Amino acid sequence: MNGAAHSSMRAALIATILASAAIAPLAAAADPDSHESPLVAYALELGQPDSRSDLGELHASASALRAVTFEMERYPPPRDDDCAQTLGASRFAQQYAQLATIQDQLGNFEAVVQAYRSALACSPRVASYEASLASAYVNLDQVAAARAAAERANALDPDDLGIRELRARLDFIEEHWADATARFRLLALGEGDTRLAEYARSFLWLAQGRAGVRNPDVPERVPRDPSREETGVERWPGQIFDTLQGKLSEEALLQVIRDFTPESDRRGLLTEALFYIGERKLAEGDVETARRHFATVVNLRVLSFVEYGMARAELKKMRDRKPLAAAASAKASTPGR
Repeated sequence: MNGAAHSSMRAALIATILASAAIAPLAAAADPDSHESPLVAYALELGQPDSRSDLGELHASASALRAVTFEMERYPPPRDDDCAQTLGASRFAQQYAQLATIQDQLGNFEAVVQAYRSALACSPRVASYEASLASAYVNLDQVAAARAAAERANALDPDDLGIRELRARLDFIEEHWADATARFRLLALGEGDTRLAEYARSFLWLAQGRAGVRNPDVPERVPRDPSREETGVERWPGQIFDTLQGKLSEEALLQVIRDFTPESDRRGLLTEALFYIGERKLAEGDVETARRHFATVVNLRVLSFVEYGMARAELKKMRDRKPLAAAASAKASTPGR
């Protein structure tokens, strides 16, 4: 960022806050006669997030943004090309990363990308910045750019579990099923993070199903506390894996979510459940039901959950494939000469 840009930074960034308030509306209520998925129907029942909590979060983000921009206007960072050679490079990088975090909370992913790119210009060898940049690219449906950033992050810190999980998710999005299966299998063993292992088990089951494996092979669940039996909320997201396998109905999975309070927590769990069940529908060939699940994830706008970006990526692939399918159908219906 050059010096001339700082004079308008504050106004531009606050404008993005106002833009973030525009949320795609959900239907007010589910049709009682509909045969819609119970998870999708519940999302329609929830409708929009409570406006008071939205305003509270917006105020907090605006306050944080003012603090960051005030400090950056007092001591403007140098141009990106010069930042790494500056005495305060690390401090400037941290300011950009803080700015990116605020923009991420607001869903301004283009601003997130720009902020992390500036942070990396100041501190080029920070793996967490590259990983966060990759996640922002996923939310923008720019999977190739996300892959490049993830590989740079991995080169800097190949042992980081979050980066390994990020690469596995990109394999899943890009439908590299052999790579996704291998990476999620290692994560499912639970070495270092048993909660991450639970999500990895679901991805591992789905990756094998998408690859055509009729009986997916998944490691046994890793207990988070071997000294006691986990029940209810403590088992999450184990109930998702049970539903994928057919051991738990979607209605029962929904009841687990309904038992959570406050509503903001239920929205997060619903986002996860909708995504994974949507992936199961896709593996089963029910593309339209999968599409509705993914669209509902996006409409819920739980922006901090990785399933939000992955649902956007799945919807983009569906849109991209429609013209190809239509062209293939037209060609097949044209009589040969």
